[in-house]
Amino acid sequence: MKVNEVIKETNYGDDPKSKKFASIGRTLMDISAKMKITKTTPDEEIAKSNRMAAFGDALTRFGTTWGPRNLAELLKDCGCSKEEAMEFMNLAQKAGNVKPVVKDPEPQADNEPDDDMDGPDDDEVARQADQMARGR
Repeated sequence: MKVNEVIKETNYGDDPKSKKFASIGRTLMDISAKMKITKTTPDEEIAKSNRMAAFGDALTRFGTTWGPRNLAELLKDCGCSKEEAMEFMNLAQKAGNVKPVVKDPEPQADNEPDDDMDGPDDDEVARQADQMARGR
């Protein structure tokens, strides 16, 4: 992917570029979340992981009403350099798309009745409340 593909403003929706950026963004956030961070992990590596997640988040919103519209806004939102952004995009493309962790559930038949008239009516509820108040 070339930087000039990111520089142009995009329309959000069914635009294939927007979908591709969103997919890359989700992949980057997933990679960042799965990074092993221990007590001995250098602060710079943790910061880079955070920038990767922020860049991924910005890519998922790229071209939307509240998201970045061009490369300058994208880099400003995530706080990373142009070179680092390209490194992240190459990493995501090598990793491929994020696989869903949980499968979508199969649709099931709705076994509930169409109305909720199977309970006691208002008069019966009032009678029961009166009896309880009288201590019966």
